[in-house]
Amino acid sequence: MIADSLILVDSSAFIEYYRPSGVAAVQTAVAEAIASERVAVNGIIQVEIVAFAPDEASYQKLVADFQAFHWLPLGPEEFSFATELGFRLRRQGVTVPPADLIIAASGIQAGATVYHVDGHYELIAQHSRLSARHLAPKDAQ
Repeated sequence: MIADSLILVDSSAFIEYYRPSGVAAVQTAVAEAIASERVAVNGIIQVEIVAFAPDEASYQKLVADFQAFHWLPLGPEEFSFATELGFRLRRQGVTVPPADLIIAASGIQAGATVYHVDGHYELIAQHSRLSARHLAPKDAQ
């Protein structure tokens, strides 16, 4: 990974980061990414995290946090790329949820590394140009 490249933090990693009882290794990795000002998000990740805030105060904090991150666009080009990626993966026997395909496509196009706690990204990375980092230690899963 290039030292100054973006880090696309998947919802699975953000859930651990924001959860008081979350996995410490994930919380540390996400906190370091935030401190480096390299965190990127897209609309899918924002909706998956911010829309499910437990209360108004949490919602406002999440909105403020997400405004500080780099924003990766999701337009026709990204959706077309995600569609082709999903098609190619299926030909190789790999089925991935649509949201993960879109997030992965967004990361590939931005040259970002996806930080996650979701095995689908490891599968995608094995069959594409995706750079992915699984943050949870094996014993924490």
